[in-house]
Amino acid sequence: MVQISDAQMLAWLSTFLAPLFRVLGLFISAPVLSNRAFPMRARTALALMITLCLVPDVTVPAGWSIGSSNGIFVLVVELVVGLSLGLVARLVFAAFEFAGEVIGLQIGLSFAAFFDPTIGAANPMTRIIHTLALLAFVVLNGPQMLIAAVAHSYSVIPIMGDGLTTAKAWNIVEAGSGIFSTGLAIAMPFVALLLIINVVLGVVSRIAPQMNVFAVGFPITIGAGLVLVAVGIPLIEAPLARLTETMLGTLLR
Repeated sequence: MVQISDAQMLAWLSTFLAPLFRVLGLFISAPVLSNRAFPMRARTALALMITLCLVPDVTVPAGWSIGSSNGIFVLVVELVVGLSLGLVARLVFAAFEFAGEVIGLQIGLSFAAFFDPTIGAANPMTRIIHTLALLAFVVLNGPQMLIAAVAHSYSVIPIMGDGLTTAKAWNIVEAGSGIFSTGLAIAMPFVALLLIINVVLGVVSRIAPQMNVFAVGFPITIGAGLVLVAVGIPLIEAPLARLTETMLGTLLR
């Protein structure tokens, strides 16, 4: 009769729980994987399946188990590492959300802001650009890249290793520093064209003071803005691909 001791059970459980917490951290913070439209049970089942695939390639330090003195601390560190990986991926979409806020403000759709449970209070333009960015991210196999990044992360940040050192954390800060510049670069053509329209409306209001510039300007600005967005939406593919490459480079470091 085969007998299994408590120590063996703890060792097997620890070998499974250590990678599971890192994968769960990714599923909590990563885009698409953490979406509320993705049922919790399905997310949990997928995380368990991914962990089962990772366990043979993950090296757990000998002698460590969840029953040791630092067992819970190691699991918390693994969860933080997974959250950090998802945060780096989410920074990509923060640039597009910022661009949507700027474009919506210039068009005049900021008055129609509503509460979105996925990205918070946002105007419709932010919602549209965020959704299109998510779709493009899925088309570019972004979720698969994130799962592959988790598998690769064990060679960069092993279990009970040095964790997120200052240099590795600074990589995340550098990735976040490009949010505003990229967002402005995406929104700048729309802002420039809408500025020209507003200047024309200002000149017309000076020529014909009796005209109600607000009653005429809002429909023209919103209509022109929507046309510009419809024409310029395909152009977000290039910055999204560039940001995705930057994100992957940060994850690999």
